[in-house]
Amino acid sequence: MFTTFIRTVIMYFFVVLTLRLLGKRQIGELEPSELVVTIVISEVAALPIQDTSQSLVNSLVVIFLLLILEVLLSFSAYKSFSARKLFYGTPSVFYEKGIINQKEMKKQRFNLNDLMECVRNTGATSLSEVDFVIMETNGNVSVIPKTEHRTVSLSDAGLSAPAAQLSYIIIDNGNINANNLSRLGYDHNWLQKQLKTKKISHAREVFCMTADKAGEVVIITNERKMKNR
Repeated sequence: MFTTFIRTVIMYFFVVLTLRLLGKRQIGELEPSELVVTIVISEVAALPIQDTSQSLVNSLVVIFLLLILEVLLSFSAYKSFSARKLFYGTPSVFYEKGIINQKEMKKQRFNLNDLMECVRNTGATSLSEVDFVIMETNGNVSVIPKTEHRTVSLSDAGLSAPAAQLSYIIIDNGNINANNLSRLGYDHNWLQKQLKTKKISHAREVFCMTADKAGEVVIITNERKMKNR
């Protein structure tokens, strides 16, 4: 039992680290090779946990080799267009300005119902409202609406607005994020002043506090801490 526990802990952290090194894509956005590696890693990781007679070291080596192979493949695809096309393929254009590419749809086994579903998911009601429907290399489908059906932006209306400011978390469940505080150019004196304006004596009483460089501050108190005061 203890051996299984230790193996599970080791494998858990090793697999998490491996997947972290592979990147931050979600499952639905993985390229075919990335999906295969992820599935194989999960299978290999389960073997020494389910069967203690299996070598833990061998499984760790296999996972490490899979990681190396995927990194090398990704690097070669980054450097070489030919490698990228070979391993990841190219986008498939299903619909372009009134013309349906039936050959490509058949090749990708993508029927008309699939096509119309993707169109409707964008808020359009028919193909007459879109210019392009493209399947990306990761399987996601991009729908490009016609110009007259696109969302109007401020520039289209001849208007302007202040540049958007990114908010950073300053306090997370009572813990002060000193890095974000410094990134915004603020210090602890500024933080204490902000808390005092809300009649808050300590960061422990704050569940969430965000701020940006424009001075916009949002403070949400920890209800339990405030009730216990």
